[in-house]
Amino acid sequence: MLTPALPNAALAPVLLLTAGGNGGWMPISQTITEWIHSFAGSPLALSILAGLCFTDAFFPPVPAESIVIGLTSWYFAAPGNVVPLPGIFFCAVIGATLGDSFAFFLGSRIHVQRIKSWREGKGERAFARTAKLLHKRGTSFIFAARFVPGGRVAVNMCAGATGFPYSRFLRTDLAAVICWVAYGMCIGFASGSILGPVNPLLATVVGMTGGVILSLLLDRLVDWLQRRFQWGHLDSTPE
Repeated sequence: MLTPALPNAALAPVLLLTAGGNGGWMPISQTITEWIHSFAGSPLALSILAGLCFTDAFFPPVPAESIVIGLTSWYFAAPGNVVPLPGIFFCAVIGATLGDSFAFFLGSRIHVQRIKSWREGKGERAFARTAKLLHKRGTSFIFAARFVPGGRVAVNMCAGATGFPYSRFLRTDLAAVICWVAYGMCIGFASGSILGPVNPLLATVVGMTGGVILSLLLDRLVDWLQRRFQWGHLDSTPE
């Protein structure tokens, strides 16, 4: 029986996965490394980064912070044809700031208190606490929320829904976004500089994983601070 010839590109994944011996992992790792290096050197990477940072502002599962860390880590781990650091910084800042503003205006237009999950039970209580915190310490609350993936969505939409001044929101949010991007790039710098000489792919994976772990720890820290200082039981006296 004659077997139709297949293109080498179609057979490559199979050949890599079925490579025998201890060297089977190396071709796969090398292929992934080459693909990432090609992507990291493309202007498309910055467009995708800005789009993810925008979407992450109202849809937390989007891995915007991980991409910031990953691109920065790759810049230091595998220098060469990689998008410049200023490009990573400005695209992330612009995308995240526009996304937060979109969430703010979304909250002011759709009457979030009509959303079922926010008008009864825990959702209603969380909305009431968020509104009180915005009224009491809006600037610091908005700033801190930027570092908590789910928290920033609720806070930004609640700020719009409760009539929080947009000019004040924008100033605070821009400062928070700049610090958030710088924080992610510092993680990428650390992982890329330390582990890059060993393996660029390992450096990037460790950096992105570390960013996720730190985000979870920050979330826990905010929960602890709320309980410790009873932020959920504030009076309505404005700042």
